[in-house]
Amino acid sequence: MAQEMEFWDEDRYMELNTYFRIKIQGMVDSDPYIRDLQKSEDGLQLTDLINRMSASDQELWEEFIKLDRIKLHLDMQNHLEGKGTPYTPRHGFGGTDSGTDDGPSPW
Repeated sequence: MAQEMEFWDEDRYMELNTYFRIKIQGMVDSDPYIRDLQKSEDGLQLTDLINRMSASDQELWEEFIKLDRIKLHLDMQNHLEGKGTPYTPRHGFGGTDSGTDDGPSPW
């Protein structure tokens, strides 16, 4: 993981996070196949959404997941060292929903 840490790019992470938040919501709202899966016995799985994405979006998704793993590692390390936003079961490492943060919060 130490080698991967040099690839951390918070701005890119937030950009991709926002992109996929909008993209996935759009898919859920407009794709009849996805809506049918939501109503099915097995429900909608993340892989169902990824498989419906274009090849270029799937590549972006891979980039996002790599950055997300690095972010999780950094968040856990900061938590263990008593730095950064403490972990809470309700909000994870994301802090609170008090509205004091002007930026978009990641998933």
